[in-house]
Amino acid sequence: MIFDLDRCLIDSRNAWRYCIEEALAAATGRRPDATGLVDEYHVRPWRDALGILAPSREASDQCEGLCREMFARSAMKKLLVHEGIGMALDALRGETIELGAISRLPHSVTVKQVQSTGLDRFLAVVAATPQNEPFRPADRITQCLTFLEAAPERSAYAAADPFDLEAAASIGLRTYCATWGAGAPDTPRQVAFQLPGEMRSVVLRDWPTSGRP
Repeated sequence: MIFDLDRCLIDSRNAWRYCIEEALAAATGRRPDATGLVDEYHVRPWRDALGILAPSREASDQCEGLCREMFARSAMKKLLVHEGIGMALDALRGETIELGAISRLPHSVTVKQVQSTGLDRFLAVVAATPQNEPFRPADRITQCLTFLEAAPERSAYAAADPFDLEAAASIGLRTYCATWGAGAPDTPRQVAFQLPGEMRSVVLRDWPTSGRP
């Protein structure tokens, strides 16, 4: 079974807020409270929130670079996993289901994230996005499947973003909408995980005997 690391497993809201506030403090001497922007902006480009909080375009440009640097380094200590994820992944592994994840971020940052959050204990493979390449969910999922030696029709993918889920379905995977993740629709078209603790029971219901993801 494969997951969207960035939005399904990792909760980056605290890290995002830390980067925005610290970057603006370093560049302008003023530390704003970015709490009100977190939910809407934490998965959008840095410049979107900085355009609201920075006093000038020049300050915004400077802060954007600082945010990227901080997110790859000092903000790691602010990363969390969504509540219940650790126990849910452990339960899936207890059913001899191999787990992987894909990420929008470069390999070096992705490795740091899974190590700092403890997710490396559960994931057999993580497929990051090559530097300067766009994120293509189907490509990263295929990379995971190759490592796991798993056929798409005997695999599953869990994410919040409808586009990612459609990409996974297009190459033959069963898909599940993680409703707690950023970007999840109010009425998902896919089978939904309402909470991480539901994942094991839903997967076992859909894959009762053999051919589990």
